[in-house]
Amino acid sequence: MRIEEDAPGKRVLLMGNHAVARGAIEAGVQLVSGYPGTPSSEVIEALSEADIDAHVEWATNEKVAFDVAVGGAIVGARSMATMKNAGLNWIMDMLMTVVYGGVRGGLVVYVADDPGAHYSSNEQDTRMVAMYAKIPCLEPANQQEAKDLTKLAFDLSERLELPVMVRSLTRISHSSGDVTLGEIRRERNRLAFDRHWKMPYRWNVYGPPGPVAKHKWLFEQLPKAKEAVEEIGEPFNVLELNDSDVGVVACGIAYGYVREAVERLGVKVNLLKLATPFPLPESKVRRLIESSKKILVVEENEPVVELQLRDLAQRMHADVEIYGRHENSLIEPYDELSHNRVTAAIAKLAGVEFKPLKPAGEALKDLVAPRSSMLCAGCPHLGTYWGLKLALARKGGKVPIVNGDIGCYEQG
Repeated sequence: MRIEEDAPGKRVLLMGNHAVARGAIEAGVQLVSGYPGTPSSEVIEALSEADIDAHVEWATNEKVAFDVAVGGAIVGARSMATMKNAGLNWIMDMLMTVVYGGVRGGLVVYVADDPGAHYSSNEQDTRMVAMYAKIPCLEPANQQEAKDLTKLAFDLSERLELPVMVRSLTRISHSSGDVTLGEIRRERNRLAFDRHWKMPYRWNVYGPPGPVAKHKWLFEQLPKAKEAVEEIGEPFNVLELNDSDVGVVACGIAYGYVREAVERLGVKVNLLKLATPFPLPESKVRRLIESSKKILVVEENEPVVELQLRDLAQRMHADVEIYGRHENSLIEPYDELSHNRVTAAIAKLAGVEFKPLKPAGEALKDLVAPRSSMLCAGCPHLGTYWGLKLALARKGGKVPIVNGDIGCYEQG
């Protein structure tokens, strides 16, 4: 199929990044800018090949990509910037400024995190940045939600006049799943620059009304964001109360691990499936706290939801124990989640036995000699580095430094 196919209701198999691209198409995206970085790159690749009425470009770097998207959103275009976790660090200057003035057209920041650091130098959790910037963050549990939440993010952004982050993970972005296509929005936002849109000198940095007044405006958007999140129900935010003392919060991809663990252990838990790690759907969280004596928060990687849950429980004066990846950790605060790690944590909280399966990686250690990652077979950089090696050998092989570029080919 082509990613832009107009076939509402059709079921297709899509990679997570292609599902995000499809969600942007269904939302009527008008401008997309990004910089390649695994595991996010396929979004731009898919959109650049699609026959759609939108401008799609590879930018010089993530900052330029975000600047372009912000410019589009300010004049009213539905815009999206794409990047991996490390790339988000490059956009902080503009991000922390644009939230003070907001946007006209929907602005979605798609970030693909990499728990386990499969393709990255760290495991940073970009949801922390969403909290810091005070913008909503949506986190899909599967490929269907990757499409649907991307589409929803544009509507949410225009409602709040703020950027909205969609946070994916390697296991979502680079795996494939069943996706039902939706309708494509054909209407396009009218583009115009109005410097006084809803506010005098809306996008001035230092002039009137000034950063403090705009900071106040940003704080005034938070209750509206919480109200909007409360309206996001099934299948994204779902609370199941099963008359249990044990509660579990499963954020994003963690929901699959939790479902599998509960079924395997044969235990009953109160379960909150969560697609909005910031802000939280407070009414559902309150009901979970009131119905449970012990709560386990399962999320990738940092205790973003867990810390908010602890704060709310304290304000409620609730007699509840909260576990996760922070204090009272039942899941180590590093490396990606797995069936064994999640099942062991739930088993301990529920007081049942669990014999973990031997991880595939452990079994492979007995069969394969340890080695670092390698360039793919057929990669042209293999020839590049082989030629460089031969050339250096002819010159005596003495060279102080050989620099590579970003990405996988720095392995040379």
